Amino acid sequence: MLRSSLAAAVLLVATLAPATPASAATGPCRLAGTAGLADLVPGDSTLGLSALQPSAVGLPSQIHLRGTTETFNRRWSFALRAGRIHVKEAAASGGWRVMALPDCLAGHVTGISVDDDELVALDEDGAIYTMDHALNAPWTWNWTHRYGAPLWLGGGNTVPYHSARWTWSVLSPGEDKVWRDTAGNDHPAGGAKVSHVFALNEDGSRITYVDPWLPADHSYEMATPLGGRFQAEALSTAASTSFVINRYGDMYTRLYDFDIAGSDRIFFSYSYEDQRGAAFPKIQLPAPGWMRQPKIPGQVTDRISIHKTGVGSDARELRVEGGDQGRTGYWGKALTASGWTFTPTGEHLEGHGLQNTAADRSADTLAPPSPYDYGGALGQVTARVEEFDVAVGATPLILRAGGQELRLTLHTVDGLRQSPQAPGLTSQPRSFYGTVEVPQAVLDGLDSYDPALRALVRDRLGSARFTDTDVVVTDRTMTLARLDLPLNRT
Repeated sequence: MLRSSLAAAVLLVATLAPATPASAATGPCRLAGTAGLADLVPGDSTLGLSALQPSAVGLPSQIHLRGTTETFNRRWSFALRAGRIHVKEAAASGGWRVMALPDCLAGHVTGISVDDDELVALDEDGAIYTMDHALNAPWTWNWTHRYGAPLWLGGGNTVPYHSARWTWSVLSPGEDKVWRDTAGNDHPAGGAKVSHVFALNEDGSRITYVDPWLPADHSYEMATPLGGRFQAEALSTAASTSFVINRYGDMYTRLYDFDIAGSDRIFFSYSYEDQRGAAFPKIQLPAPGWMRQPKIPGQVTDRISIHKTGVGSDARELRVEGGDQGRTGYWGKALTASGWTFTPTGEHLEGHGLQNTAADRSADTLAPPSPYDYGGALGQVTARVEEFDVAVGATPLILRAGGQELRLTLHTVDGLRQSPQAPGLTSQPRSFYGTVEVPQAVLDGLDSYDPALRALVRDRLGSARFTDTDVVVTDRTMTLARLDLPLNRT
């Protein structure tokens, strides 16, 4: 994979180059570290653990849910107390020790999250620090402040929204090996992993992610369910599978990251054409959508967790803190299982209780629709795009002429960029990879449409189901290059 080759280049460049100056928001630490370089082969050694000081604070014997104060991967459990990180073997009952941290981080950590072989910690300013080799022995662990373009060599980044509801995700060739697209085809996880911090905004309706290979901004988003209007109370992500829950206990999961979305066109090939049965399938677009999970038949809190359990994108386990018949613990299920089972722990419930209802109330607390409507004309044809949202991948493109209406779909995917972009839509032009989809029924009955509509589909779209086009959007204008169609905010 090309990512493998670039990762090897990173190994050389990062070893020889001094740390890139960080912004003021990234704090005083200037840690080079090995995150983003070649991974070690995971082993079972605990070398260096016994040299760490035994923990003198009260900690649970086991960590059952991944969060930002307690978290785990396949090998280790981590807990945050008073700015310091404690660690133990995940399979052991107790045996906590105080992790050795760089002086500038010790006592200043405000949140942690681990997935695969990388652990992320935040300081008081929300700056991101990454510990590498988290599937290996403690003597190999090291930290970096580096984050962002180019190739994880940037000067650092912060968690979006200064959110307390954030999570770290790593999809890797070593642990996950493959992921499955909507055509049922398995694709390699890539040679250099896909690592993201995902974060919820204040009202829970927007999820922003920051990738250590992308610009140090907060511009990339994944839509929440129901067209980006679902309001989540909590978020957990592992190996690019996100898990959300609302105040009524409605839960959804989605496999999504920068590569899966269709944004990484330098390294991967994508297609909206049906890839089922293809000899050399491209990655099927659109990316997998949100999958509604069955309701839990009992008490739940907003403390939710997802973790990887093996090879492939279905190898995930969901857990939700809660109670059953007076017992406390957590509800759990495999990602694709039809029902939940309860595991009692006897531990005090730490999350906020939710009004868990048997009925689906996903739509009862929706954020307002996007206010960005655009309209214009191309000869005798008027065009309209309503409620455009940068995070939503499909938007109706409505064409009208001669009293007839033609409803197409405008697919948009955030483009790959190496310079910072402002979040959302502003006066700064924002470029998307666009594709116009014409329903097959429209193509089959094209002769019945107004001549102006017919000509547009035949001449500008080549009578094809899918036509790629550059799309450039600001808070005032939208341009669809292939249609030569400028639209203005209405």
